Amino acid sequence: MATSKTTAWTVKDDRRYDTRHHWVKTGERLLTVGITDYTQDTAGEILYVALPEPGTTLVQGKPFGSIESGKWVGQLYAPCDGTVIAANDQLAQEPDLLNRDPYQTGWLIKMAASSEDAWENLLTPDAYREHLAGLDEPGNG
Repeated sequence: MATSKTTAWTVKDDRRYDTRHHWVKTGERLLTVGITDYTQDTAGEILYVALPEPGTTLVQGKPFGSIESGKWVGQLYAPCDGTVIAANDQLAQEPDLLNRDPYQTGWLIKMAASSEDAWENLLTPDAYREHLAGLDEPGNG
């Protein structure tokens, strides 16, 4: 699996991204959603995660949960419209999985997208790298 670094943050080439630093991986009409390496790095140690129940309807750009770290509390936003199929219950006992393994065991939810082209509307890995590079510029962080 290809991986690259932008500054100090890992960007996986097998997924898509949104500008709020969520990743989306597709597989058989089911999308898996998580937070990026950038998010876990800037959050610091993640202490608590609140996730929606299966069956919850998601609206693109609207909050579906939250994470709390020693630095801040942040919202999690739906990368596309759809329905939650599963939430990662392991995060309730081990929220630090988001720090240790944000791209694998630290996934947040699995969802069924409302449209088949939802994946196409997200940032490619290269576009997300460009987005991250813009955050490195003075005044953009």
